[in-house]
Amino acid sequence: MGIDSSQPSGSAALLENQSILSQKINPNPESRANPALALVDAVLSDAAVELKALDGFAITTGPGSFTGLRVGISLIKGFVLSLEKPFIGISTLEALAATVSPDAPGVICPVLDARKKEIYTALFQYQAGHLVRLTEDAVYSPEELCRIVSQPTIFLGNGLESYKNYFQDRLGPRMVSGDAFIQCCPAAGAARLAARRFAKEKSFDLNTLQINYIRKPEAEINLKT
Repeated sequence: MGIDSSQPSGSAALLENQSILSQKINPNPESRANPALALVDAVLSDAAVELKALDGFAITTGPGSFTGLRVGISLIKGFVLSLEKPFIGISTLEALAATVSPDAPGVICPVLDARKKEIYTALFQYQAGHLVRLTEDAVYSPEELCRIVSQPTIFLGNGLESYKNYFQDRLGPRMVSGDAFIQCCPAAGAARLAARRFAKEKSFDLNTLQINYIRKPEAEINLKT
């Protein structure tokens, strides 16, 4: 089971041997309510699978919405404690990149709106069918990202809602829309990545489950000022 609550368009997906049995995306991303549990229930119902039958969980760990990430982490902690099932944490940016087909050409650049005129991003690329990380998760201004992109690159993610035109104007043919290459939701992308790593990286230790905010939460910044 993959769960992504780090974005307004949260998602859940159930996979078996890399095949998607069911995937659901939040139908109302503008709502302030986080539908993570409802999405999980919908996926299980659609696939006719009971929660206790799952082998484990993959959860996106950020960057993304501070509130959404806390909701997802709390949900996974409840599942792990009650079901005694293992989990793997997956970078939200990596999960987004994994929604792109392995046949997609070139570099993949997921971008998430970090507010304050910044974006969360990282670069990835498929090599021999496996997603390979090229850069670490980071926060950039759109201008800084444009200086990094030197070749045709597939862009996707909610950061495009604010900066798509900016990237198109400055990158021209180096910016490639990801719409034609996306084949699953972020939760399914996270689950596929986790399945490849499950044998070596699965854990029952919830103390190892850390949120990767990249940038400190606003409340923490205000507390220190």
